[in-house]
Amino acid sequence: MELADIGTGTRLELEPEVYTDSDTRPVYVSSFEWVESDGTAAITAPIFEGRIMPLEKGSVYNVYFLKRQGKLLSLYSFRAAIRERLVIDNLHLLLIEQLDSIEKIQRRSFFRLDCYLDVKYRVLRSLKDRNNSEIPFRKTITSDMSGGGIRILLDERLEPGTYVECELFGENNQKIRFFGKIVRFERTGNAGRYRYAAGVAYVDIDEKEREAVIKYIFREQRKLLRKGLE
Repeated sequence: MELADIGTGTRLELEPEVYTDSDTRPVYVSSFEWVESDGTAAITAPIFEGRIMPLEKGSVYNVYFLKRQGKLLSLYSFRAAIRERLVIDNLHLLLIEQLDSIEKIQRRSFFRLDCYLDVKYRVLRSLKDRNNSEIPFRKTITSDMSGGGIRILLDERLEPGTYVECELFGENNQKIRFFGKIVRFERTGNAGRYRYAAGVAYVDIDEKEREAVIKYIFREQRKLLRKGLE
């Protein structure tokens, strides 16, 4: 992939390669604008708490962005250095120089992330029961998730083919609702509350909800990748 393939308006996240605070690595949000004739790229200057962040010339950043391929989102990254700061028609911009190739971090269609998030579920006889408010929800947790489904821990048996409605609670307690089908069921080997685990494939999920799941996974994956490099 080349810089020109990123696309105007694509959201970028910039993480400094070197930073002073040992506990918190800042993330600056920008957007891609265009590619100059000399190969540098213009991006919007990040704004934080209402002010433009004065990123220093020569400083190096890890740049992350999502690119849609058909119905799938993939995560890409590259290193870039700040070369110039400029203002055009009151728009504050940065010129960045690409320092290495753009790499696709997401190697599979749906990366599976080990995570424990709160989830509520209820068992449906069929998807026609989705409007039946008398069927109660039960609380449990996930053990992993992907853009194609989740794995939930259970204290009851649910046979493959069973339909469920789920409400997943992610970052900042964001609620993601979907309908799924049990495609795998197994014993966990635990003697406690969660003796079983079930793989749930999404059957009916809004694309915005699926995208929220994928973006959450990408953020967590990026954190894991960053820890591996430190």
